[in-house]
Amino acid sequence: MSDCRLVSVASKIINRLNIENAGTELHEKVSLANWFVFGLTILFLAYFAYATPIIVLGVWRYKKRGFGEEPGEDWDPPNVSVLVPVKNEEKVVGRLLDSLVRLDYPKENIEVIVVEDESTEHTLDICKGYSEKYSWIKVFHRDASLGKGDALNFAFHQTKGEIIATFDADDIPEPQAVTKALRYFNNPETGAVHGYHRVLNLRESIVSRLAAYENFVYRLSNDGKYALRLFVTFSGSNTFFRRTALEQVGLWDPRSLVEDAELSVRFARAHIATRLAPVECWQEMPAKVGSLFRQRIRWSGGNMLTGIKHWNAWRSMSIAKTLDMEVLMMSPILAVLTFVAWVILGLGVVRVGLPFGTLLPLLSVMVVLNLVYVGSLLAAVFSSARTEMASHLGLVLATYPYATLVSLANLAAMFLLFRKGARLWLKTEKTGYVDAQLQTSGP
Repeated sequence: MSDCRLVSVASKIINRLNIENAGTELHEKVSLANWFVFGLTILFLAYFAYATPIIVLGVWRYKKRGFGEEPGEDWDPPNVSVLVPVKNEEKVVGRLLDSLVRLDYPKENIEVIVVEDESTEHTLDICKGYSEKYSWIKVFHRDASLGKGDALNFAFHQTKGEIIATFDADDIPEPQAVTKALRYFNNPETGAVHGYHRVLNLRESIVSRLAAYENFVYRLSNDGKYALRLFVTFSGSNTFFRRTALEQVGLWDPRSLVEDAELSVRFARAHIATRLAPVECWQEMPAKVGSLFRQRIRWSGGNMLTGIKHWNAWRSMSIAKTLDMEVLMMSPILAVLTFVAWVILGLGVVRVGLPFGTLLPLLSVMVVLNLVYVGSLLAAVFSSARTEMASHLGLVLATYPYATLVSLANLAAMFLLFRKGARLWLKTEKTGYVDAQLQTSGP
């Protein structure tokens, strides 16, 4: 009997110790979760303090005078070289070349350099057709595709222009694009001029319309950043460079997934002046979920790699501009954390996880951030929509699943970067769709 009692007492002691250990582990997990939520709250509060002045200033400047700055005076037409890297773009490249033919600029002072990389359809034939008709359009075929940055570097070495312009295959620049951009180079300190994009396929799908709203908010943000002397990235096309400025920074990085953003950082680090200009260029937005997802994986991965590459930018840029650059480049991480925060709040509402009272500070900050977000979207709607206002306003709500999709793409980019590193490359599909009103009125 005594042995049985001893066993019973020992068993009770062990059970009590197990319960106490389990309680301690649970308390530690709850404490860790509380600290994580607290960290998210502080992070989003800091982001609110950072982003709100930028977007408010961008909206105010846009309402006051539109996008861009006042230009200088016209000057003697310099030689301009237009770089066009293409691969499997048969649906859109003819449209771009037509628009370049219509540029209101002396043809004796312009050349178009098309670099066609390993297309498997009729892109090369279409481009050759234009080069046979117009002597100032030159086409170079390469048997191996090494990325857009490498194609741009190859094209640059075929040029003779004092000003270098870049356009993507799905672009349609306005006829005055070159003339307008050149007025900003009247200042010899200006090394680059970038215009802005309008959307060709707003009505093609809900995805393209939501991407158009996002693009407009991005433009507002860039205008606000420019006014505050923060970091403003090039857009990848509809961008104009002084030849000597490009040579100073060493051209494009052929290994970068976002050669435009990476080049922007090197321009900023070299203290080369850039200007925002009201130079319009129409461009396709992704119209399918899969196309958008692939595009954002590449953008997110490329931006994060650029942020890592230029981690020491503070040595050659102001602290404010460096922090702004890193926030932009690491924004995919912030987007994923935003998604995580909403999941935690959702679980709290249904009483799963942390007590809802603990989550109230985080909820308050997220609500305020979303008020700014929705306000920016409404500014985009009222500024870009001319008809069917109700349908545009209804789509504002659809931006939340859209943002969720982008967050998942950011998460996928992080995962793929760990697996593939800088070799990650996903091409965005083009459809060639143009809204009816643009077809009838022309670009």
